Amino acid sequence: MKDPRKPILEGNLQTQNTAEQTMERLIFSLSELEHLGQTLISGHSNFNHSSKTYLRITLGTLQVTRGAILRYHPTRQNLEVVASAPDEVFFPLTVEPDEVANLLQHPFIERTAIPESLEQFFARSAKLVETIDIHLWVPLKIQDEFLGMIGLGKFLGRETLEAWEMELLTTLAHQISIAIAYSQMVEGIQSEKFRLFMLAESAPQICQLLQPEAAAEQVVHQAVSLLDANAGALMLTRPELQQLEMHYTFPETLLEDSEEHNGLVIPYGEEAPAPPEVTSADVLKSVVNEGIPGHCPSKSDTLFGGKDLMAVPIPGRDGDVLGILIVGDKEERGGSITPFTDEDVILLDSFAKQAGVAIENAHLHQEALEARQLQAEMEEARKIQVNLIPDTLPDIPGYEIAGHYEPRGPVGGDYYDCIALPTGRWGLAIADVSGKGMQAALLMATLRAGLISELTRGGATAAENREQSNLDSAALYAELTEMALILNSLLYASGTEEKYATFFYSHLNPETDILTTLNAGHNPPLLVKSDGTSKWLGEEVGGIPLGMFPNDMVSNIAEYEAEHVQLTSGDVVVYYTDGVTETVNVEDEYYEEERLVEASKACKDSDAEAIRKYLYDSVMGFQGEADQFDDLTLLILRKQ
Repeated sequence: MKDPRKPILEGNLQTQNTAEQTMERLIFSLSELEHLGQTLISGHSNFNHSSKTYLRITLGTLQVTRGAILRYHPTRQNLEVVASAPDEVFFPLTVEPDEVANLLQHPFIERTAIPESLEQFFARSAKLVETIDIHLWVPLKIQDEFLGMIGLGKFLGRETLEAWEMELLTTLAHQISIAIAYSQMVEGIQSEKFRLFMLAESAPQICQLLQPEAAAEQVVHQAVSLLDANAGALMLTRPELQQLEMHYTFPETLLEDSEEHNGLVIPYGEEAPAPPEVTSADVLKSVVNEGIPGHCPSKSDTLFGGKDLMAVPIPGRDGDVLGILIVGDKEERGGSITPFTDEDVILLDSFAKQAGVAIENAHLHQEALEARQLQAEMEEARKIQVNLIPDTLPDIPGYEIAGHYEPRGPVGGDYYDCIALPTGRWGLAIADVSGKGMQAALLMATLRAGLISELTRGGATAAENREQSNLDSAALYAELTEMALILNSLLYASGTEEKYATFFYSHLNPETDILTTLNAGHNPPLLVKSDGTSKWLGEEVGGIPLGMFPNDMVSNIAEYEAEHVQLTSGDVVVYYTDGVTETVNVEDEYYEEERLVEASKACKDSDAEAIRKYLYDSVMGFQGEADQFDDLTLLILRKQ
C-alpha cells in the first residue's frame, strides 16, 4: 500500500535542500564580499577591476542569468558599463540631472513599470536592455548620492524575485554602493596625492628658470599638466597702464580662432557699466581687481576660441597681482571635456602662488643683469668723463687758474676745460649736459671733440690770425658765433630731444688781457673786479643751449652773440654750473647767486686755488646734511 506521507516528506526534503543551497550561496557570497572589501581597503584593487566579481556574486546569489553594473560619473554626467554578462562593450549612457534626481526616488524599477519621468533615459538605454534582457533596475546610492545602477536579466525558474530575495538584493546593492563610494574616495585621494606631488615637483623647476620668457612658458605648461587641461595662458599686469598683456599661450594657436591675437591687451582699470552678458574679458578683469579666481563658461564669447576657462590671480610678494594664470578645457580619459571642480581651483590657486615667486625671481634676476650691465656702462661713462676733465690745468702767463668737479653720482653731466690755442691764446669752456649716465657722457665727449676740432683748425683759429692782422673784434665775434652754430648742429644731430648742453666759452688773449665770451644758455660767469665791484658775463648777450633746436630755428629764438671784457690785475672770473647756485640745504633753501657774489668778494684777494677752496667750502657748509642736488663744477680765472 502506498504511503500517503511520501510526497509530503519529499517536498519537505526538497525545501530543506533548497534552503540549504540558498544558505550556502549566501555564506559564499558574504565571504566573497568580505574578501573584495578587504582588497579594496588595502588599495590592491579598485571597483572597476572588481566589478565583474561583484556582478558574478550578485547573479549567482540571486540565481539570475544575465545582468550589468553601471557606474555613474558626475563630471561626465553618464553611466559607464563596468561589468556585464554576457561580456560586451557598450557606449556610456547620458544621464540628465533631473533624471538622476528621479532615479534616486526609486529603490527598484521594473521593465514593465517605467516611470514617465524616466522614459527618455530608458529609451537611450534600449540597446543595453535588449542585449542583457534586463527586467529589473536597482539604483545604487548612499543617502542622496547617486553612484550607479544594477540591471538584472531573467530569474531562473521564476518570473519575479521573492520578498526575501528583494531584501537580499537591497543588501547586495548597498555593498556595491559602498564599494563604488570607497573606490571613488581612494581614486580621488590618489589623484590628489599625485597632483600635490606634481605641484611640489613643479616649484623648484619653475623657480630655477631665470629668464622671464622661459619662466612664463614653463608656468603655463606646468599648469596645463596639473589641471589636465588642453590649453593655457599667462597674462601679466602693467600697473602703470592699468592693463593685462598676453605673455604666453599654449598652444601657440590658442587665439587664432578668436577675434583677438597674440598681442592681446585687456584694460582693467576703467570703471564701466556692467554689460548685459558677462564676457571672458570681464571675468579676467575681475580676477585682477578682486584678486579671486574666476570661471568663464565655454562658448561665452569668442575669446580663446570659446573654451571653458578657469583663471586665478598670480600674487606678488608685496600682495599686488602680478598677472593671471589661465587654463582651458579640462580633459578626461577618452578626450571628453569636463567642468573644473572646486579642488581644481584650489590646486591652480596654490600653483599660482609658486608661479608668482618664479616670475618675480626671473624678473629680479633680469633686473640684476640689467643693473650689472648699467653699472658696467656707468663705469665706461665714468672713464670717458675722467678723460674729458683735465687732471691739471695749464700755466697761463699772467694768470692763475683752478678747477673743481664733483659729480652727484658715478657719472655727471658737467664739463670744463682750458685749451691752449696754436697762436698762444687760450680757450676756456664750461658746459652742463642734460641728464646723466652713458648718454650724457657721450654727448659731453661729442661736445669736447667738436670744440677742440673747431679751435685747432679753422673757426677760432682763423679768428686768431685775423686778430693778429689787427682786424677788429667783430671778426672774432663772427667766428665764435659760427663755432657755436657748428657745435649746435653737431649736438642736435648726435642727441635726442631731451639731450642738450648749456655752454659758455671764453677766448683769452694774455697779451691784451681781453676776454671774449659767448654764452649758449649757460649760467653767466661772475666777474669780480679788483675794486670789489662785480658783473655777470653774458647775462644779456647769448643764445640758446646747444643741441636743443636745429640751426634754422636758432635765429628765430635767440641768436648766438659774443662780447668782450678788459681784465686788469686782481680781477677774478668765477665760472660755475647750476649745481653751485641751486644747492639746497635741509630747510629747502637755495644757495643762489647772491651768496656766490658775497663769497667771491670775500676771497677775491686770494690766489685762484684758495678762491676755489673757499667757494667750495661755502657751498658745502650751506648744504650741510642735505643731499647733493646736482653736479658741482667751478672754474676760477684770476689775473695776477
